[in-house]
Amino acid sequence: MYFIFEIAFSSNKSYIADLIRAYAKQIRVDVEVLQATDKIIMIFQKKDEKLEGFLLGLETVLPASLFLAQGKHYFSDEKPELMPVDTCHLPLNIAPCPTCQKEMFDVSSRRYYYPFTSCNHCGSQHPFVTKYPYRRPNTSMKFLVSCEACASELKNNALRLDYPLISCIECGIAIRMLDKQSEHLALNKGDFRKLFEVSGRAIASGKQVLMKTAHGYRKFFKSTEVYRPANSILLMADSNGFNDHLMMVTQEFNALLSIERPLLRVATKSDEVKEVYGSSVLVKYPDDGMTMLLARELMNAGLQYISYVTCESDEEADFLVDFDMPVNSQEDTKIFINQDAKLFVSGERILFPALVQNEKNRVTVAHDLACVQIEGESIIDTLDVFDTVETEEVYVLEGESFDGGHSNEHRFEQYKASMMSVLAEHYKVGEKAIGVHFDGTLNFLYYNGKTVINAVPAIPFESDHLWEKIGTLREGSDRLVDNYKKAYPEVWERLNNLQGNMDIFEVTAITLGLDDESFEGISAEALSFLGKGGLQIDTRVKDNRFDNYAFLTSIMSYQLGDVENNFMCYSIYESFGDYIGEIVPQLADKVGTRTVVLTGETFANQSLYGRIQRTIGQYKPLMNKNFPIGKENAVYGALYL
Repeated sequence: MYFIFEIAFSSNKSYIADLIRAYAKQIRVDVEVLQATDKIIMIFQKKDEKLEGFLLGLETVLPASLFLAQGKHYFSDEKPELMPVDTCHLPLNIAPCPTCQKEMFDVSSRRYYYPFTSCNHCGSQHPFVTKYPYRRPNTSMKFLVSCEACASELKNNALRLDYPLISCIECGIAIRMLDKQSEHLALNKGDFRKLFEVSGRAIASGKQVLMKTAHGYRKFFKSTEVYRPANSILLMADSNGFNDHLMMVTQEFNALLSIERPLLRVATKSDEVKEVYGSSVLVKYPDDGMTMLLARELMNAGLQYISYVTCESDEEADFLVDFDMPVNSQEDTKIFINQDAKLFVSGERILFPALVQNEKNRVTVAHDLACVQIEGESIIDTLDVFDTVETEEVYVLEGESFDGGHSNEHRFEQYKASMMSVLAEHYKVGEKAIGVHFDGTLNFLYYNGKTVINAVPAIPFESDHLWEKIGTLREGSDRLVDNYKKAYPEVWERLNNLQGNMDIFEVTAITLGLDDESFEGISAEALSFLGKGGLQIDTRVKDNRFDNYAFLTSIMSYQLGDVENNFMCYSIYESFGDYIGEIVPQLADKVGTRTVVLTGETFANQSLYGRIQRTIGQYKPLMNKNFPIGKENAVYGALYL
């Protein structure tokens, strides 16, 4: 008879299962830990006397995770047989686990206020990796010699057995603080604590602190109506402040506090945050040792939140907190939550590096990511960490500035690789499918089992000579141009002198006069609309193809009718949802398939996503699970082209 404990786990990452194994080894409990595609299973002999203590202790050791869900237990005469997920020793880039956090805030620990505290199952590991395989000689910590205590841990601490980045204040990375007159080096516990205390107080007094973190340089400050740089992010130092300042559902709250620490756009609540950020804001909870320790001192200084921007090392600030160790920073990962659905929108952290199946001797390259075989394993990671490899063929994203010098190099389009990435994740490669790729432009795709075809491409959009194209669109369009010039002369002039190749969302944001002239700005504005039902905005004029100019003309017409911006932005996504809901069934019926794939960052919008569920929900559309729905999925999908 076996006692089985299962935890739902929706990821191919193995750090939670590995942590459970290490904890069991540490307290000497006999348990077999298996990880399948959707769960982690712990198998015990029924008579194990340590079972209850192990499960209770596990609650204090396991971190909250984006991928963890409810657990259950049962007895079985048969031992479960599962197909385990493939695992590989890859560097993580997540927050410290509960055990490591406890060390950071325990004054008796030799890692008290040491920001690089981590173990095999947590922390900022990837920033210090210089190449594969992941071993200490291949990291920027290779020149640091472990002290006796760390050397002992490498052999005796189950959580840090052979851990490549083991260190402490005694043998680890020193940090320093500089202002315009002096420099202070942190060498012991008191120094480390004092440095973060001074940083927190400086920000509380209105100063700006430029700090090097595991994720690159960030400038921290208090945002005001007068001073709020573009692309600034709200950092919540105190989790108790979430309910005071933000409007969130439980799933959003849990996601922000998870060990993965994603970036999430949420609605604002308190007047003080609304005055600075408006109706919604990008939010982050402290995600590495540097920001965690800073957050503790911010709370001691009476602050529940501050703001920061990612920047370069020469950014102007009152204080600089730095350390002499290069870091390989990754782009933060944004997530989108709609009820129980969680989508990774864009970014590298959390998801990469990734271990994938690759039966072909092929290297793929897209958006500075590459899939390369290392010691028989196919790994997706940034180009910088790979040395020269031998391969039969190379697939490179169209437009990517990469020259590998290979004689058998192929170029591929984003939409093809994006669609294949979803089909591969859902084991649908080789089956006919309809796809919708919506990332700046809207395209309807058909996969015939062999290749992806752009079945209904968008009419190309060129932002130059915009008024000429709008004025000749249809009868009466010239009068619209004249009326718009009279009503909005400044916007008219701006649109008349657009520079560069801008997408439809940038031009739309300019038309509406939004501060954030991007897709993100339109999404944020749409989020502030609390009503139901939108306007019908024109999405096409001929051949059922999306027409950017008809779309803009419709928006300008409503704008002349004094329609509020948030209502307009909400209506934009509802109209796109209706258009997609009309075209997809036509294509699906025509080719005889019920498989529908959605790709592209644009789908990470509450009103569009909700509308899609209503218009084509019967098809149960497939989207990426372990990769972003945006551009970064291409490096994986190219394996199947």
